[in-house]
Amino acid sequence: MNIAVLSGSPRRKDSYSVIKRIEEKMNATGDVAFEYLKINEYNVKECLGCLQCIIKSEKLCPLKDDVSAILDKLKKADGLIFASPVYAISITGTMKKLVDRLSYVFHRPELILKPALTVVTTYGGGVRPTQKYLKMMATGWGCNYKGDLSVASPRYFDNSEYYSKKYKREIDSKINTLANRFYQSVVEKNRPVPSLYELYLFQGFKGKSYASKADYDFWKERNWLESDYYYEVKLNPLKKLFANTLEWLIKKAFERYYKS
Repeated sequence: MNIAVLSGSPRRKDSYSVIKRIEEKMNATGDVAFEYLKINEYNVKECLGCLQCIIKSEKLCPLKDDVSAILDKLKKADGLIFASPVYAISITGTMKKLVDRLSYVFHRPELILKPALTVVTTYGGGVRPTQKYLKMMATGWGCNYKGDLSVASPRYFDNSEYYSKKYKREIDSKINTLANRFYQSVVEKNRPVPSLYELYLFQGFKGKSYASKADYDFWKERNWLESDYYYEVKLNPLKKLFANTLEWLIKKAFERYYKS
């Protein structure tokens, strides 16, 4: 089992230490190899906003660097962990730069059913928007989202009497639970019924195919244009109604936009 860790941290400290604990727990269950992809150790140039990757093809990007090599490693992995410390109430600029360069993957998802976890560490606030962004990123790229872990670094790593040991026990317990769930999801390769949030993103990204031939061809080739989700799944009546209504609204919005 090969797990790729995409890390936005410039250091090997808090986020790295938390993920090493997840790695230890998973290795106690079975043979697992972790590959740590520290974005700052790769050549990732800033997006120019030329839209070539979205309108025509990512192969036409004028920037030549390591972005495609990073994506290839994510595609080859059995499971993914996306990790970032909180910087100014969000992910680090290092990670955001890569996400910008991979914006076409939101249009043309390439990580379908890859089990994924998100890990956020902080010295203060900003956990909720950072986790929300990472969840959107993982789900938007097509991953099978398995949960998140948020850690207040001083409370977890500082052993002084000032901090409660109860918090550390709570985080350790959550690490155990997430590591087991993550391991099983990689082994079982299950196809979960999507949540309303996942259906919302699916229909939203499907809507992009109305404006881009590259997106349309990608979705058509995979038979997603007429499907309820990325893979065959039975939706309950409420979710079916939600998905169909959303698809109808998006189509009508695009029709009005291009007729105006």
